Parts: sequence; C-alpha cells; structure tokens
Amino acid sequence: MKRCLSTITIATLLFVASCSKSNDNNTQSEIPTAKAAYDYSNYGYYKGVFVGSTGIIAVNIYNDNTLSAYFKVDGVDYNFTTTQTVQQGEGTILNFVSGSNSFTFTVDGNGARPTITNLVMNGHPNAAVLFVKETSTALVKCYEGTYTGDEDGIFNAVIYNDQIKGLAKSLTFYDTYEVDGTVSNNQIDASGTVNTWVTFNGTISGNNLSGTWEDIPDLGNWSGTRTY
Repeated sequence: MKRCLSTITIATLLFVASCSKSNDNNTQSEIPTAKAAYDYSNYGYYKGVFVGSTGIIAVNIYNDNTLSAYFKVDGVDYNFTTTQTVQQGEGTILNFVSGSNSFTFTVDGNGARPTITNLVMNGHPNAAVLFVKETSTALVKCYEGTYTGDEDGIFNAVIYNDQIKGLAKSLTFYDTYEVDGTVSNNQIDASGTVNTWVTFNGTISGNNLSGTWEDIPDLGNWSGTRTY
C-alpha cells in the first residue's frame, strides 16, 4: 500500500472509566451505552480505535452525568479527566489530561463532527484515532487487527449502522490511512477514502473479521477481533 489512501487528520474516540471494567472482563455489550436523550446532542458517548501501536478509546460527555475519557493502548489503561465544563447543545472544546498524556476533544452542538486534536501519547509518536458518536439505536463495535502480505501493518475498525470505518497503519512505510465502506449480510466492502482502488473486503463471523486487501500489484490478508 505504498500509494494507498491518504494520511488522515487525527479523529477521535475515547472510553469512559466505567466501560473499562466490562472490557477487562472480555464482555462485549450488544446494547448501546448512549442514552436516547443525547442522540442529537453534544452530550453522549463516543467510541473508536487507536493506531500508533493499537487500542480503543471512548469519550463520555455527560452520558452518565460525568465528563471522562479512556484509552486502552497495548493493554494499558489511561483514564483522562478535564476541569472544564460544557452546556448541552453548545459547540464543545474540552482538554483532557492523563499524566503527561493529553488531547483536545471538539464536537458540534448537535453531536456532529467529533474530533481529537493535539494528541500526545508518550511512547506512541504519530498516533491517530478514528471514532464516531454512538446513539441509542446504533451500537458502535470496535475491532483491532492486522494486515499482512506484500506489506504488513495494523488494521483497526469500527462498525455501526451497516457502515465500517477503519485505520490502516503501515509497519513498512509508517503511513496511516483511512478506509470507509459498508456491511451487508456479514459481508464487508471497503476502500480507501482517497485512493479508492485500494480495497479491504471480507466477512464477519461472530466477533471476528477477516478478508483480503489489494493495492495492485500488492495484496494480502487482514483479520481483526472485537475488543469493545
């Protein structure tokens, strides 16, 4: 994938401390954490994946009356806090800190365009995250995996509302790329958001994903497992 996709702008996602307990028990909820009252609000729950190593993230904006964020990277938990507050229905800018790690979370008043910028994760340079807002009717499932073949790398993804969004981080060329596609009858059809000839196709079986990728003339296999 030497020429595939495009280096992405850091997106966002985080994990609330209360959710870390269920993940540590390897239980995967089939019911959204997000509350219906906040489906079209800046309040609510945001989930996603981390590359630059590998992990999951989530952000809780008063979904349970608290402000919190969580990363689990390479099996290590990072709980983030903020001293700021925000009002419902207003554009949001919050600075979260966990020790010497930090990031800025922004989202529109209606919950659209969630973003993480100024991401600092010590020991993980050039990291990126991809995340989306969960709603009471759309559970967000997070998967971590790898791709191999003519090129090797990390492939992490989220699936929600019959959509898949993924991040592919090359361990050969150290670029990070974004993938976008659809899920229908457990079949995955995804391609690069910029160089659309790059494809990731596959299937879902339980909590596992697998398939093939292609960036002519390069090709290989990929797989992942749901971790949140």
